[in-house]
Amino acid sequence: MTDDAAQRFAGGVEAYKAGEFDKAIEELEAATQLDQNNYKAFCYLGAAYAARQRYNAAVGAFKIAEQIAPNIASIHYNIAQAYEADGVDSEAEYEYEKALKINPDYELAKEALRKLKARLHRV
Repeated sequence: MTDDAAQRFAGGVEAYKAGEFDKAIEELEAATQLDQNNYKAFCYLGAAYAARQRYNAAVGAFKIAEQIAPNIASIHYNIAQAYEADGVDSEAEYEYEKALKINPDYELAKEALRKLKARLHRV
């Protein structure tokens, strides 16, 4: 990671944690252009997009993170959260299940999947 990429990533994370999502998006988009292998930058970028209700963009960022780091359960959980927020329940269910395949003890994914299935009246 270049110094500029690291600075933009750090600035994006700081802005995200401060609730400054537009600034976070700007910094994280720059960071991901400078370092296209930083899955954490794509994860924060996806979260910032989701905070702005830009769910398609969020899923896109999370999917890039997934391509870089495919066996991280939280990435699939985040994809599922974005799909669910956007009303794409079947994809959300699939991604929650994928997260649980990677980490069967992932309580957030278990609970989210249970609530989704209850809302959809499935067991």
